[in-house]
Amino acid sequence: MSRVLVVSRQGARSGSLKLALEGRGLAMAVFETSAQAMGGLEQTPGDAVLVEVRGDDAELVPLIRQVRSSIGHAAIPIVLVAADHGSPLVAAAMDAGASERILPTLPADEVAGLVDARIQEAASPARPSKGSGELWVVCGPRGGVGRTMLASNLAALAAARYRVALVDNVPRFGTALLAFNLPPQTPTWVELAAVGPDEEIFDRLPRHPSGVSVLPAPSRPELADSVSPAAVNAMIMRLTHSAELVVVDQGGRLDNGGIDMLETADHMVVVGTPDNPGVYSVLAWLRTCDQLRIPRSNISVILNSPLPYHQVDADRAARVLEQEVLAVPHVGIDGVRSMSAGEPLAWRHPGHRWVKSLKGTMAEISPKLATKLKH
Repeated sequence: MSRVLVVSRQGARSGSLKLALEGRGLAMAVFETSAQAMGGLEQTPGDAVLVEVRGDDAELVPLIRQVRSSIGHAAIPIVLVAADHGSPLVAAAMDAGASERILPTLPADEVAGLVDARIQEAASPARPSKGSGELWVVCGPRGGVGRTMLASNLAALAAARYRVALVDNVPRFGTALLAFNLPPQTPTWVELAAVGPDEEIFDRLPRHPSGVSVLPAPSRPELADSVSPAAVNAMIMRLTHSAELVVVDQGGRLDNGGIDMLETADHMVVVGTPDNPGVYSVLAWLRTCDQLRIPRSNISVILNSPLPYHQVDADRAARVLEQEVLAVPHVGIDGVRSMSAGEPLAWRHPGHRWVKSLKGTMAEISPKLATKLKH
């Protein structure tokens, strides 16, 4: 029997929820606080987590991170019951890997039905087949390290010779629209998710003058919530049948859809910064990948310098991470201007020293793909 781990202080609601879950063949284990759930996670394995969010719950985000880093629980659905979907705590919980948010006014029977459906999806996900195109996922545990700039410029470099798509898989921000200076009315996941499974999707993407076709995330979180991670992943898989390279700007997602994408990728590009916090956060990310049994040979670590000084060199970082490390220098004011203008530096200034460094990085990630770019 599948078990749902419920974090709730509301005894009356827990009782009605227990009956609703039992009616669907699901058991329930209740914890009064997130801290208790953290302590009992390994002793009480579950197939889903349901958390009633409270504004003072300092352990909510650590709980979600613990679930996502656990070998036995990494892919299970985590559903938040929250009155305010836009609160900073809920946003942080979604960034940490929560699957979705529901309102506390939802009847217990509907909550049980939703949780049951998510458990079934996680147990037997319908994964569309990957095409022959390479799939690169640009990701990492921290924000503000230049992931979007790296993803957009890697895509722009490859677009000189290949059919390239860039997918913004960070639903709360929609930064691809800004990185390529696309108008707000550009079709995003929401519109393109309605394209039939037998129809071509690559040719429907907006094409930037650099040659990159872009699948943006919605600019508003409530619109992103209307498309499931599985539907977005299905669109990405469809693109690998048409594009020779698909670059996914994934950010720090380790929810169900995020883990699926990491496991499917030909190359995972993990981005950190050359300082102690940056290196050790990357180390935690790599350990999660080890637990998911993702081969280190599929992972490239890039230390990007958003500031013009280095505190940790690549050799020292490599020793800590037990992984080869690639370093990209500080891009300077030119990079800031290129992102502000929505013009990838690799497109507007291909001779820039930073772009030349990135070409070398691309050759390290995929020598086969980079060979054609030399001609």
